[in-house]
Amino acid sequence: MQKATTILLLIFTAVSFTTLTAAAQDQNGGSSRISISASAQVVESIEMVTLRDISFSPVQPSQQTITIDPLSDTNTGKMVALGNADSQIRVSFVRERTLTHDSGTNSLTFTYEIAGNDEDDQSSAEILQTDNRDLTLNGNGEYYFWIGGQVNVENAKPGNYNGDFTIEVEYI
Repeated sequence: MQKATTILLLIFTAVSFTTLTAAAQDQNGGSSRISISASAQVVESIEMVTLRDISFSPVQPSQQTITIDPLSDTNTGKMVALGNADSQIRVSFVRERTLTHDSGTNSLTFTYEIAGNDEDDQSSAEILQTDNRDLTLNGNGEYYFWIGGQVNVENAKPGNYNGDFTIEVEYI
């Protein structure tokens, strides 16, 4: 089985404002000045890098479910978020996604499970929930993700299945 992965990155762009000064005349012929000042903080984007795709070993005819444990399985997908050191980020994703057979006539539901860690250490990672979760990039500006999950293949038609998985990572 093959799974296509799509990554959605929320990129912040820098907007700069200048001071706006307007002159206006009041009803007595005098003038007054209005000064408005605004500024914006420049925030760099977060880059998501896929280090390893999810690997499904060949499915056996009697196999009903494929499970990839994100805390211990070497077949997990692996990604790293790269950004500003020690910055807080928010992570969210949709837990269930549909994988569609190449013929378009059959589909499977993959239930994702993601573990995350600010160190490149899968065994000490923690399972992330689907709600917006505030995390912190490490001193090198990195946060690691291991993507696993479960899919029932009991009634699967032989062939390739594809689908998209989106993980959103943004600065907070």
